[in-house]
Formats: sequence, structure tokens, C-alpha cells
Amino acid sequence: MEVLNSVQYFDGLQASPQLALLHISEAGFSLQVGPIWNAGAPVLYFPKAECSLQKTDHQLIVFLNKKTGAYFTVDTHDPIAVAIIQLLQPVEKSFATSLFKLNAFSLLLIVLLLFSGVYWGIATVVPWAGLKIIKPETETELGQKMHEAMMGDASVDKRKTALVQSFANSLELSKIYPIKITVVKNQEVNAYAIPGGNIVVYTGILRTMQSPDELAALLGHEAAHITERHSLRSVLRSAATGLMISVIFNDVSGILSILVENAEGLRSMQFSRSMEENADEVGMKVLVKNKIHPLAMKKLMLTLKDNAPEMPTVLSFMSTHPATDDRIKHAESFAIPYKNSSFAANPLRDSIWRELK
Repeated sequence: MEVLNSVQYFDGLQASPQLALLHISEAGFSLQVGPIWNAGAPVLYFPKAECSLQKTDHQLIVFLNKKTGAYFTVDTHDPIAVAIIQLLQPVEKSFATSLFKLNAFSLLLIVLLLFSGVYWGIATVVPWAGLKIIKPETETELGQKMHEAMMGDASVDKRKTALVQSFANSLELSKIYPIKITVVKNQEVNAYAIPGGNIVVYTGILRTMQSPDELAALLGHEAAHITERHSLRSVLRSAATGLMISVIFNDVSGILSILVENAEGLRSMQFSRSMEENADEVGMKVLVKNKIHPLAMKKLMLTLKDNAPEMPTVLSFMSTHPATDDRIKHAESFAIPYKNSSFAANPLRDSIWRELK
């Protein structure tokens, strides 16, 4: 091995990271768990074709294998961060050729987009226009393609998927979108919503919850992100610049691929405070409509806040859906009118919950 670098390695089985040594080659990544390289110890190899990259303000997250959920993290200021980005996100060689084929107006427009500091405008206009243009039916089809791309080799728990889907079917979660559940075998305490109706739930978060009402609150919250189109808006915003350039190049197929590629970010995407509070409120209305006490939303927040295992901050449910004091107080205030209300247990959901646990 030539150059070795220390990284935080998550094997997809344990909640806590392991110190590992990383070697980068043109073909991919070689990892060995431990602080010192041992020539006789096993080496884990991951081809770059199977890897994907997620960037945050402070970390690079390299997903090594979708089936196992393994990944490693490095600080964005670490010297190897540049090498990782160059390996997984190489510059297209044909880009310059494409530029020369454009007319003067298109070239000028690209220069303005890239160098005049209008990113904020793009990030605002593209989601606004997308929400106007993309109808729910189209969003559902697009979301299904995103879901298929994101699942890839993910380890789906078919039994729990069927159980949680039955649980969701017993609730009226959305009149516009068909809510489809996928339970993935992963120790992370996480769940996320994909535009158009798909909700992905990790086994780690199912294990952490304490009651069927908390599961109903989770599904109500994630379904609200879908019905309020928060997930679609966030994907459009994260892909805004690429979408604009694809439109300029008249690359229709590129638009779809950009949206699908950016869907990966939904696993760790942070919604705005207003979106989270909106999803809480819509979710609590769903609870009441389904004869479940709205305080279940508060109980879910407190349970996850108190019991979620230690995770990288960018990947935990409590990071992407922070249970702030304001949100908890909002849930308490919403539930005040129902203080003396009684909500009967649902035998079907209770039975499904017992099977899940």
C-alpha cells in the first residue's frame, strides 16, 4: 500500500463507527479495519462503480455497498477529500466540446449562471417552476424511478415491508398519492419520503419505537412530506443548477437522470424548520382523523431523541428531522383541544405491531 488514510467506517451492522485505514486507487477503495495496516489481515475492496458520494457542509459520505449499507466518512477539509471527489465525480471530458456547439446566447447564459452569483435565484425558481409543471401523476412515476434507483441492491425485509404496508393501509395517509412502504434491513435510525408516495423505513427505527401510535405518527409525518410536496421541492432545489444546464442543452434524458441521482440525498436531506412543523401538523391531523391521539407525535420525538443510537449526524433521523423544543411545544399545543378526548385502540394495528416487534 502506498498512501493510507484514517477514516470512520460504518459496516451497516453496528451503530458505532470503526477506525479504518483507506487506500484509494483508480479502480476503487481498499479498507482495513484497525489503526495499523496488517499485511496478513483481511482487506475490504469496493469498486468505484458500486460507490456513491454524498456531500454535506462538513463531511463526505461514501456509500460503499447499497446491499449492506456500508459507508465511510471523512472531513471535507481532509486532504483525501479532493481525491475521493475526483474519483467518484470525474469531470466529463465532452463538456468543453458541448460548450463550443452552443450559440452565443446559450454560452452567455451559462456564464451568467456560473459566475454572476445567481445560484439563490436558480434554487428558488427551479423548485417553484417544477411544482407548477410536474403533476401528481407524473411525480408518482418519477418517484417510482427514484425509488428503484435508490433501492438497487438494498436488503429489503419483505416480511416487515408487508406488515408495515398493512399498517399504513389501515390509515388514511393521502388522498392524492399511493403510499407504498419499503422496510430496509439497516441499523440506522432513519426513515425518509420519496416524491410521489414511497416511504422507506429502516429496521433500526422500527426497533427503537415503543408503540403502534408512534409508528402511525412516523408514517403520518413522512406522508405529509409527500402530500405537501416537501420531498419533490427539496430534490428540485438540490438539482437546480444541473437541471437548468440540461434545459439549456435541451437534454431531456439528462433531466430525468439528474433528478434520479439527486434522490440519493433524500436519505440525509434536512428539511427547513417550516417544512418540519408543517409535516408535524399535517401528520397530527392525520392521527386525529384516524382516531389516534395527536400526542403520539410528541411521544415519537421524545422516544427517538432519548433512545436513538449514536450515528453520524448527517445520517440519523433526528438530524434530518430534529426534535427541537419548538417542535415539541408545537405538538403539545396542537394536542390541547384533545386533552380530555379518548381514542380507542385499533385491534388490527395492535396485532400488526406485535408481529413487528
